[in-house]
Amino acid sequence: MTKNKSLSVFPPLVFNIFKPAKLTSYDVVRHFKRHLPTGFGKIGHFGTLDPFASGVLMVGIGGAARLNDFIHDFLPKTYLAVGKLGIETPTGDYESEIIQRDESIYLKREIASFSEAFIEERLRSKFLGEYWQAPHKYSASKFMGKNMHEWAREGVEIKKAPVRRFVHDIKIVKYKFPYLSVRVTVSSGTYVRTLFSDMSNELGTIGSLIALVREKIGDNSIQQSIHKKDWPLDRQLPIIEKGKRIDEILPFDTAILDHSQALSFKNGAFLKPDQLNISRKYKLSEEYLWISDEKKNLIGLGHRVMPHELRPKINFHLEAQDET
Repeated sequence: MTKNKSLSVFPPLVFNIFKPAKLTSYDVVRHFKRHLPTGFGKIGHFGTLDPFASGVLMVGIGGAARLNDFIHDFLPKTYLAVGKLGIETPTGDYESEIIQRDESIYLKREIASFSEAFIEERLRSKFLGEYWQAPHKYSASKFMGKNMHEWAREGVEIKKAPVRRFVHDIKIVKYKFPYLSVRVTVSSGTYVRTLFSDMSNELGTIGSLIALVREKIGDNSIQQSIHKKDWPLDRQLPIIEKGKRIDEILPFDTAILDHSQALSFKNGAFLKPDQLNISRKYKLSEEYLWISDEKKNLIGLGHRVMPHELRPKINFHLEAQDET
């Protein structure tokens, strides 16, 4: 089957999709790739959601998928994690067998009697802020070009160095021993399975997840998600109306260029920020500026490398379509 490469006919759009449990993130992307109207350009998602988990999966088209790193860098993610204390599985969730049980009296008498307020205070004092975490051995983190979970299932255990993450918030939603429900807001790349295991250890026991829901990425909540019954079929056009422009997802300031400036940007020329008409928004960063033409068509992203120099970072008009 040959690939048809042409310019995307749609602007850089992002869909807030509800991924059901038991589907992979790629299953969702594959469905949209098959059923979106022709001309959507390249497609990709912003952050893998484990098959056992459900919730917000953001899918980008028309060049938006190239902003994957920016979504990770700037937008925190909120999860509802439901776990069981006193058990441990290799994967950190219910999809594998229990390999260890805590049969201690401390678990059954002391931990079982903890109040929700006590647990919340203890976990917040320990985990809020900077959090160093090694990727779980059953994760999509890469090692030598292959996912760590692939290595693990081949019997090869890879240990990677801890990476700096950030925990923005922790709330105890419900505690009915041995089940603990926690809502956490964390930086992208944080493995909630590992965080829940670390939290269980802090309480004096072990623990594994039995359910995980991603409720938000930035301001994009599960209440706004497109559920499976509304996913596109047979290249229906109306689904495009449910997409949000990437500059709504990442609210950098916007530079509105005249015809001459827009042509220069498209050709890769550097621009001077003090000569541009800049529309102010809530700033995620002063380092980047969305670039639009006089008709407010989004044409790219600029990178302010020096106070008086703006370089093209991404040119959306060069985005090629890649459909099979």
